[in-house]
Amino acid sequence: MNISKESTSELTATIRLAITPEDYTEQVNKVIKDYQKKANIPGFRPGHVPSGLVRKMYGKAVLAEEVNKLISDSLNNFIKEQNFNLLGNPIPNQEKNSVVNFEAQTSFEFFFDIGFAPDFKVPLGPETEVEDFEILVDESMIDKYVNETRQKFGIPVTSEASELPAETGKPAEEEKTSSPAEGEPPSEPKVRETTPAELTPEFFDKVYPGEKIEDVEQFRDRIKKDASASFAQETDRIFFNKAIDTIVKSSSFELPDEFLKRWLLEYNEGKFTQEQIEKDYPSFRESMKWQLIENRIIRENEIKVSDEDIRNYIKTVMLRRVGTEFVDPEMEKKYDSIVDAFMQNKEQVQRINDQLYNARLMGLFKTTLNIVKKEISYDEFVKLASEIHEHEHQHEHEHEHEHEHHEENRD
Repeated sequence: MNISKESTSELTATIRLAITPEDYTEQVNKVIKDYQKKANIPGFRPGHVPSGLVRKMYGKAVLAEEVNKLISDSLNNFIKEQNFNLLGNPIPNQEKNSVVNFEAQTSFEFFFDIGFAPDFKVPLGPETEVEDFEILVDESMIDKYVNETRQKFGIPVTSEASELPAETGKPAEEEKTSSPAEGEPPSEPKVRETTPAELTPEFFDKVYPGEKIEDVEQFRDRIKKDASASFAQETDRIFFNKAIDTIVKSSSFELPDEFLKRWLLEYNEGKFTQEQIEKDYPSFRESMKWQLIENRIIRENEIKVSDEDIRNYIKTVMLRRVGTEFVDPEMEKKYDSIVDAFMQNKEQVQRINDQLYNARLMGLFKTTLNIVKKEISYDEFVKLASEIHEHEHQHEHEHEHEHEHHEENRD
């Protein structure tokens, strides 16, 4: 076997495989011999079929199968031995490859084009600036929460129906003295209401037990802190996406674009036309760049998610739902049994695996990037979130990438 590589550009090359009879004859003869033992041909006892007949009947197919195996194994081994960091998969070079005739040929030559992942530096440092939004909690939002909370902790009272304003146009006294129709149950004579709770230290302690809030100003400050925290999940999501976009745009490296277009066409089994690939390629290119960057970040920062991490996440969610942090040994076994069953759902496990990877990437972004805090109003944030959501909908697969999940720690 003679195998070699010829560079065709900075990020592409062509691999040439030259196969001679010495590379396959022994294996082909072995397979033919096995066929001879097992062949069931009328007029011949099993195991006594002449090898020449077997070769005539099956030789071409056996040769084709063994040569294809030899191509696949040799190509994969060569790529592994040379430690190539490839994009996509090798693509047969149709211009250089000739039509193969397994009946007439004994030597074969095959050519495959490959594309390399570029070398680059991840801009994960203070030189990369990313906005992180903080929603301003205005006085009207605090007022609304104060009123709702006072009502929630208010004192229930009852009042006579006759004291309520009439809604039917009848005088209140007439409504009070009117009797129900025969056979109907009497209407409820009393209506429950709630008197809003007074803004006292006792009330503050009911809302925020143990925090020793003494006056309205402290109470409103605490509400403001709560409201800000409630927006954190949404602002973090926007920050994460903006960080990815910024890192991708700040990473100046090229890709073997023409090779990747050919690879997309070749390996999508006719699902897309060349015109569709050309149209959608910019989005795919950005997605590919992020996958390369993300993989390098994960590798260089040794970010890993183990099965134990996933199990602990599932268990924590379950305990949070039942409102407790500690369980007795017997209950622990039951929870472990539930987790075992959940771990059999590969789709759900992969989803949690991705969530944990993204959470760890988020933590890394927060500690390494140059974060610029920007305060915006709630209305401005709603508008911004809507615009970002629309952008994500249009490019929903642009940064989509499943993190590899193993049964044990990620390699």
